[in-house]
Amino acid sequence: MRLSLRSSNMIEWLALRAGLVPAPAAEAWAGMALSGVLIAATRLGLTERLAAAPATVDELATDLDLDPVAVRLLLDCLRSAGHVACHEDRDQQARYQLSRRSRRWLDPASDLSVARFIACNADYWAWWSDLSEVARARTPFGHHDAAPDDPYWRRSVTGQFELARLSAAEVAAKLRLPRDARSVLDVGGGHGWYSAELCQRHPRLAATVLDLPGSARIGREIIARAGLADRVRHCEGDALTEDWGEDVAGGYDLVLCFNLIHHLDPAQVVGLLARLRGVLAPGGCLAVMDAFAVPQRRSSAAANFLGMFVYLSSGAQAYTPAQLHEWLDAAGFAQPRKLPIRRIPGQALYQTTSRS
Repeated sequence: MRLSLRSSNMIEWLALRAGLVPAPAAEAWAGMALSGVLIAATRLGLTERLAAAPATVDELATDLDLDPVAVRLLLDCLRSAGHVACHEDRDQQARYQLSRRSRRWLDPASDLSVARFIACNADYWAWWSDLSEVARARTPFGHHDAAPDDPYWRRSVTGQFELARLSAAEVAAKLRLPRDARSVLDVGGGHGWYSAELCQRHPRLAATVLDLPGSARIGREIIARAGLADRVRHCEGDALTEDWGEDVAGGYDLVLCFNLIHHLDPAQVVGLLARLRGVLAPGGCLAVMDAFAVPQRRSSAAANFLGMFVYLSSGAQAYTPAQLHEWLDAAGFAQPRKLPIRRIPGQALYQTTSRS
């Protein structure tokens, strides 16, 4: 007797729940497969072409100079994952297009696109494959050590910029600036988009973004394309050693420290926070945003894997809010206020001032 697809899926689900299926084997294999398909589809221009107009396998293969067999297999996988839809045209040819739910994320022309971020994840494959060696040798990959002209910086910074576009306006709206604030220091700000949104929201603001040379070079391009180079300028330097407090007389009204702490060890964090306090103007504010590990009986899978990625890439870890509070106190800051951010799951934004 033939089983319907629904019945077959139910049997597979029951077998999985009963422990009769080697789930770890499926997880190890399928995770790589889905990641590989998504990354290839964006790097090859497949999703961009589908965003422009529906197409057949042969049309896609011709337009992108690809193997038709590979194109069909990629499309089948993308369709299974819900990213591509298919219909037959008048000639009964299968035409593919981005699904409605995925168009916003995979069309490079969309303001919500994360296609470049997906593509840059190819850099991380080698890191994950060597996780066992990193754990043995206690030597992370140190991706910030890449040469300034390494193509890695363009892939990384433009990918992170796409993610920042999703939340920067909300972050800028949530931060409370001192009255008559005019200056922002964005430490490790890379693409500079959080500063850009702040400057667009507060016309009197000007921002200085400090980052490593490779990152700052790409950030300048992003800001220039947005027409904000007169309001947001990039400076090259190391956040732990650079003398960046001398540019603004009287100090900065707002200092941003976003997604930097998880790259540092505790001693470096305390030292950095103390230096940040030293460049604040009287009444100035510090804003810290990062992925923090919230101790609980069962933490989310996303938080756990992010913590592992932080260790793999920099040798540090995702710290707890309690540790941040302790370090801020040691650096002379008041108790921070947590600001809820909806568009960045797993991250938290805190704002504080110098302790009187």
